[in-house]
Amino acid sequence: MNYKIFRILLVAYMLLILSVSSIPGQYLPKASLLTWDKLIHLIEYFILGILVMKSMNQVSSKMLFYVIPFGIIFGIIDEYLQSFISGRYSSGWDVLADTIGVAIGALLVLENRNE
Repeated sequence: MNYKIFRILLVAYMLLILSVSSIPGQYLPKASLLTWDKLIHLIEYFILGILVMKSMNQVSSKMLFYVIPFGIIFGIIDEYLQSFISGRYSSGWDVLADTIGVAIGALLVLENRNE
């Protein structure tokens, strides 16, 4: 797929993340799946890391210096905005899970770029 299509997917996915984060706590399902909060964050940002790397014109190890900080900043912004939503809270542990997810996703794309 063309990197420009991945850019469109990236923007749509980022909007999806922010949309889900803006749902008030009382409207979230009371499911046992939410007890796996950090794993959900990791997977969510793993996908973000893949999309960010794939949206680059050229994939190289130098891109990690942009992609990982981008993921960290986006995770911080997401958590900050979530702190204003009723029944939701922000957590540094969520940002850590986000960072790990972005890094793993980006590294996976970098590792498989020649296959």
